[in-house]
Amino acid sequence: MPADVEPAAEQSRPRPEGYWYPDGPAGMQSSVIAAAVTAVDVLRAVRRFRAADVAMRIRARSDMDMNDSDLVALRHLIAAEERSESIGPKDLSVLLGISSAATAKLLSRLEAAGRLRREPHPSDRRAQVLHATRRAHDEIRRVMGAAHQRMLAAAEKLTASEQLAVVGFLDELSGAMDEPADSAEPVEQVVPASPTD
Repeated sequence: MPADVEPAAEQSRPRPEGYWYPDGPAGMQSSVIAAAVTAVDVLRAVRRFRAADVAMRIRARSDMDMNDSDLVALRHLIAAEERSESIGPKDLSVLLGISSAATAKLLSRLEAAGRLRREPHPSDRRAQVLHATRRAHDEIRRVMGAAHQRMLAAAEKLTASEQLAVVGFLDELSGAMDEPADSAEPVEQVVPASPTD
């Protein structure tokens, strides 16, 4: 068999590069063929960013000896404090998508570790307001601060119009990801024509 001819079984097997998004012409990535960046290149870059983000958060959880839901809870509390919003246990249950029993265990873990402070709600004494402690703020800053500074520096390299374009794209992408799978119309994958067609 000539070296440039694949067996039929090999031709029918999906290529890894085209699994999620269609390959460029003749099965090659479009960025190799042309200098222009395509929509598929953009989505692949988003995927690389998401993988790097997950790896960064795994390192942070390991450094702080926390599980994922605890770290996400702290991030929500710190973000709410920056917006001057108060969060209670019920709010945290909704944000994390967990039961009230799981939230109670999470809050007990964070409080025992000195990362969470509970206070009575100012207008409803039966309710609680949750706060990340100074220790939690310091730990997050120590573990993730340098990465956040590098991320900010990368964003600051963009022009104002590029920043606007990135924000618009990411917001639209978030909306596309939030849509339930069963309500989305099926999308027909575009398969490039082979050179022999």
